[in-house]
Amino acid sequence: MAKRSMILCVAGQSNAVGYDESRIPEGMTGRYRTGRLFQLGFWGEDDRRVVPLGPCAQNFQDMRPYGHPQDPGVGTRGIHLPLADLLLDHVPEDYDILVIPCAYGGTGFTCGEDGSYDPETMRPAPGIWRWGVTSCYYRAMCDRIGYALDLHPENRFLGMVWCQGEWDWQDAAGHWEGFRAMTDDFFRRMDRTHPGRVYRGGWDRSVWYDMETVAYWYSQGQCPQIWANYRQWSPETYVPIPRSTDSNLVGGTGLTAKLRQAHFGNDSFHRVIAPAVAEVMARRLGTAHGADGSVES
Repeated sequence: MAKRSMILCVAGQSNAVGYDESRIPEGMTGRYRTGRLFQLGFWGEDDRRVVPLGPCAQNFQDMRPYGHPQDPGVGTRGIHLPLADLLLDHVPEDYDILVIPCAYGGTGFTCGEDGSYDPETMRPAPGIWRWGVTSCYYRAMCDRIGYALDLHPENRFLGMVWCQGEWDWQDAAGHWEGFRAMTDDFFRRMDRTHPGRVYRGGWDRSVWYDMETVAYWYSQGQCPQIWANYRQWSPETYVPIPRSTDSNLVGGTGLTAKLRQAHFGNDSFHRVIAPAVAEVMARRLGTAHGADGSVES
């Protein structure tokens, strides 16, 4: 039987994908405990297989063509690897962490169409679609979380890290309506299909972490209201990110987007963002074991 895993989902748009264009040098993964860090594959033959987690996670959006020219085909960096490594300190030693990446750049609640979805492969159609209760991204996210939980009866859900809202900058109210409807459905759905499968919590706002975006977006339209809504929705799980955090203006190439300041860069996911998210998550997760050494639901 497969080894037991804690399931971590990272979802949203480009800053959830990870557009950090700075170079991924050979041997960089040596600073992480990769023997216990995995992802639910999405690319090619890796689809729905448990495969090693690297610096460029296998997201709905394939970033391998957009990495640093010195390392063609390696891809960009995101929060996935550094965050999963930090969270190992908060789960039992006989558990791995299995990351489910579910993000695509340029997506929003107030723009685009639902997109088609194949429930057999649990894959959204390629392209930029919208988020929402009926969207192909959301359906794939829920099914893949359920699939990962079903790989072992003792697998547990660790948390949802969400970074999205930039593309809804013209309609904070519409974003708020779509986000609340989707999260309400998510908690009901997962509690119905996988009751009692959350590590130290339940299927509610305590497991959903809204992470702030890069500083540039706070000068754009209604973006400040979008993140104010997130903070109001669940202040205990809201993750502030310092406005001084580096974007792709430092060490970026412009290959992912001409507007380099719109995305975190310069290894900031490792240095700043993952530690900030892990600190907030640790308030619920606490130490690795319960008082009797058992895994708590």
